[in-house]
Amino acid sequence: MDYLWVYILGGITSSSLLFFLVTLSRDVFLVRKLRKKRLDLAINFSLLIVSIASLSLIIYLFVLLKDQIKLIG
Repeated sequence: MDYLWVYILGGITSSSLLFFLVTLSRDVFLVRKLRKKRLDLAINFSLLIVSIASLSLIIYLFVLLKDQIKLIG
């Protein structure tokens, strides 16, 4: 229960990265062939940014936790 935030951020990272990878090839194909709007690609890359931000938050919070444990111990 103490590390619930790690699981939440990990789930957000995994799901947004998976959704980005699944929909990227389809959207690139549709943009090229059907000359659709590039809004779909913008949404995909925003999912990539969310996953990178969540992953960086996990790393940053682990470093802070390690420093706090070092101070206590």
